[in-house]
Amino acid sequence: MRNMTYFSNKIKKYSFILGISFSFLYFIHSADCQANGESRPTRLEKLQKRGYVRIGLSNEPPWTVIDADGQVGGTGPDLTHAVFQRMGVSELQGVLSTFGGLIPGLLAGRSDAISSGLFIQPGRCQAVAFSEPDLCDREAFLMKKGMPLALKTYRDLATNSSLHVGVPAGGTEEREALAAGVPASRLVPVPDGPSGMIMLLAGRIQVYSLPASSAQHLVDLWRGQNFSLVTVEDAPVMCAGTAFSPNAVDLRNAYDRVLAKLKADGTYDRILRAHGFDPSLARGHTREEFCRGKESL
Repeated sequence: MRNMTYFSNKIKKYSFILGISFSFLYFIHSADCQANGESRPTRLEKLQKRGYVRIGLSNEPPWTVIDADGQVGGTGPDLTHAVFQRMGVSELQGVLSTFGGLIPGLLAGRSDAISSGLFIQPGRCQAVAFSEPDLCDREAFLMKKGMPLALKTYRDLATNSSLHVGVPAGGTEEREALAAGVPASRLVPVPDGPSGMIMLLAGRIQVYSLPASSAQHLVDLWRGQNFSLVTVEDAPVMCAGTAFSPNAVDLRNAYDRVLAKLKADGTYDRILRAHGFDPSLARGHTREEFCRGKESL
């Protein structure tokens, strides 16, 4: 037993010495690489070498449009593509997801960024690294024409107990409705715009709450169905940003620098106006104010 203990102690001693030796060799190798000017490539350099960026998307026109052939367009992807092209990444590949699956997909490494009208909110700022605001909008209600109730605010929805309200799954509208007193039992998650319109027509919901630009796009598509659109009076202006992994702040910062250049040279304004957005809205807001919870009516 004494010999076994002796050999065991010897093994532990040698293992300890070997561990120190390998750690020392790794330190010397790292220092040598730095002395020779070698360093790990940045996330941007990896994307430049790969030649494309994977963008998490949900089909939310006009923020994001995915046609029957799988081609990606819309305000968000067009703007994000323009920014990454200036950053030296020529190709954009869309990674389709439900709206509620965008952030989990990003954190799991299935995408490099999200560009799908993801509003900047304090809770989301804890999970992802947002760019500065790039798309801003107000909220709207969609209803079938002839609705006897005058609905202009989320508080109006709360006081009418017969109403079921469709909201984008995982979206800001759910939070706004709950804050105004609409019970969760009367909120119905809607996976995408066309589904919301079908639910309105079928009577499963009486009101569909969503960003005003998305609502107008749906009204234009369903022109013969007699829908009415009301801009919500007690909802703040909300701004979206391109979202990055919290471990990719360096990439986010590089994105912000190029986004600022596009805002300065007119490229930003041209892309937003082509999709019916007001480019002046985003210029009045910052990521910091939305991450703090400050919103503008």
